[in-house]
Amino acid sequence: MKVQFSSLSYLQNWKTRFVYFILIPMINLCLLVLINAQYTNTFNWSVAIATTTLSGGSLAMSSIAQLFIMDRTLKIDRELVVNRPFSIKYWGDKILTSALAGLVLIIINLIILEFLKAPIPLLVRSISMAPLIIISGMIVGFLATIAAWQMDNPYFYMNLIGALTTIVAGTLVLVEKYPQWLRIVSYFFPFSQTIRYVVTGHGLIYWDLVVDLIWLILGVACYRIKIKKILKTPDQIW
Repeated sequence: MKVQFSSLSYLQNWKTRFVYFILIPMINLCLLVLINAQYTNTFNWSVAIATTTLSGGSLAMSSIAQLFIMDRTLKIDRELVVNRPFSIKYWGDKILTSALAGLVLIIINLIILEFLKAPIPLLVRSISMAPLIIISGMIVGFLATIAAWQMDNPYFYMNLIGALTTIVAGTLVLVEKYPQWLRIVSYFFPFSQTIRYVVTGHGLIYWDLVVDLIWLILGVACYRIKIKKILKTPDQIW
C-alpha cells in the first residue's frame, strides 16, 4: 500500500495534495454552480454536492489508471502478465489506494460545505453514495486503462471518458431533462442514477449497479484478451 501511495503524483507533497483534494474540486464546484446560477438566478446546493460526489469517483478513476500506467512505464506489467496476472495482492492494493483517495476527497470537501451551511440531507445522501460512485469510477478507469494498454497514449480512453463524465453524470442538470439521445448515452455510464439519488433522494441505483457489472465484465474480458496477445508476442514481454 505504501508503494502505491508513493506512486501517485498528487500525493508527493502538501501542495499537490491541496491542489487535487481541495483546489481542483472547489474550482469545478464553483464553475458548475455559477453556470447553474446564471440560468436559474439561485444558488443550488444540489449542484455543489453532486459535483463533490462525482469528484471522488473521478479521482478514484484517474488513480487506478495512474497506478497501472506507472507499472507499465516501469515494465512491472510484463512481470504481472507472466507470473500472476490475477494477483489479489497486486490489484487489491491498487483498488484500496484509489478508493481511499476518492473517499478522502469527498469527506474533506463535504466537511467544507457543511461549514458553509450545506443542507444536511444532501450531505448524508452524498456520503452514503460515496462507496458506489467510487466503485463506479474505478471500474470505468480499469476498462479505459486496459483498453489503451498497448497504445502509445495510455491515457487515450481516460481522457475521452474524463471529458464526458460531468455530462453523463448529470451533475449540472439531471439526465432526465436531457434530450433523448443524450439521456440514452448517459445510461451507458454508471453515474447518472447515483447522482440523481444524491440530488433528489430518488434514483434507480440498481441500474448503476447493473452498468457497473457490465463495465467490469468488459474490463476483465479486455484484460484477458490483452494478456493472451502479449504472451503470444515475446518481444512485448521483455
